[in-house]
Amino acid sequence: MEKFPFVLGGNLQGGELVVTFPYDKTRSVGVVRKASPSPDDHVFRWLAFSYASTHRLMTAAQRRVCHTEDFAKEDGAINGAAWHTAPGSMNDFSYLHTNCFELSMFVGCDKFPHESELPEEWENNREALLVFMEQVHRGIKGVVRDLQGRPIANATVSVEGINHDVKTGTANQRGEGSGPTRRRHGLTFYYGRDNKQYRLS
Repeated sequence: MEKFPFVLGGNLQGGELVVTFPYDKTRSVGVVRKASPSPDDHVFRWLAFSYASTHRLMTAAQRRVCHTEDFAKEDGAINGAAWHTAPGSMNDFSYLHTNCFELSMFVGCDKFPHESELPEEWENNREALLVFMEQVHRGIKGVVRDLQGRPIANATVSVEGINHDVKTGTANQRGEGSGPTRRRHGLTFYYGRDNKQYRLS
């Protein structure tokens, strides 16, 4: 993850029908279920909804509940800590220590589906996987360059109002502009167009 600068990730698991997103650990000691939103909660909600809403069963009101919780009423997505706290999760690590926005997709009620059920599970998840991967094209992307046009490695990109910076990699996958400056840019996610300032340094 640190060697190859991914920006979007998903880990697939069985045993439930829900998508979870950071943070997966509650902030209060001893509390096992309490929402713990990240600074990019609106982005994570959109990413989770993009998967859940195109999965054949996750948001279907008539589907059976896997175990005891009905995640269809949550649009098939929930903050990880609101479901159950998971200290040290890969989702939280990716968000805190890399530029990757990673989610966990629980893609079926059975933890270990029988081989004969795999074709149906593939059909349940195929479109959702494709739509999720398409989300990598949302947001700000470009190359951060110096005044001579050379890419700048490890430049920090900050968005006003979001307390989570990202850094360009050696290939400069993130950011836009030249040198430390301010730019205005429209970002479109789940709640529509949102104008934010971002700073490149």
